Amino acid sequence: MSKNSEEEKLERILKEGLDSLWKKEKSEHQIIKGVYYPSYIGSCLRKQYYIYTVGESVTSEELVIFMTGKGIHELVVKAFGEKVNVESIEAKINLEITNKIKLSGRVDIIIADLEGKKYLIEVKSASKIPDNPYESHVLQLHTYMQALNFNEGYLLYWNKRDGNIRVFKVIKNDEMMKKLYERIVMLDYYITINSPPPPESYQEGKKWECKKCPYLNICNPGPL
Repeated sequence: MSKNSEEEKLERILKEGLDSLWKKEKSEHQIIKGVYYPSYIGSCLRKQYYIYTVGESVTSEELVIFMTGKGIHELVVKAFGEKVNVESIEAKINLEITNKIKLSGRVDIIIADLEGKKYLIEVKSASKIPDNPYESHVLQLHTYMQALNFNEGYLLYWNKRDGNIRVFKVIKNDEMMKKLYERIVMLDYYITINSPPPPESYQEGKKWECKKCPYLNICNPGPL
């Protein structure tokens, strides 16, 4: 066996293993109409539509990003656990929107009794820490705050490139809750009528999201 073929074999095995881990992780999240996920709701509605109508798919790049984020999340939990009491990890939540629609997800971390206060924390890995938290992450955190009756929560960003960390405090507000509810109802509507919603990422100029989207070929939003 040549060196090149051995290297290719190891690369293939690793990629297949990552794919297997991703499938095991996603097997816990059944795709059911009317049950939507907080981690998705802030992203392109058309992409979410295809997840529910075509089936969940992932690109190689997204797979690596997903598994890297999972590793960082586990490290953050262990680090907090060295210093404070971590009450819950990946606590399951359900938030009813209507009698036929609900959000279902898992909260990253709840720290109990840090100076007499509980902290609700959502961990995000990123190649660049933003100046302000991304709206999609704020929407996700609002789901957890509403479901668990918290008036505030925290978004912890970890830079994958240099290990820098930044925490943003997020106060629950009516405007974001209204937007959250509207997006979920809109997504459910398009799935119900079996018609794709507008390509949000493309229309908002986020063509880089389109380029790495696993549904690009069937979406065909326009020239990239």
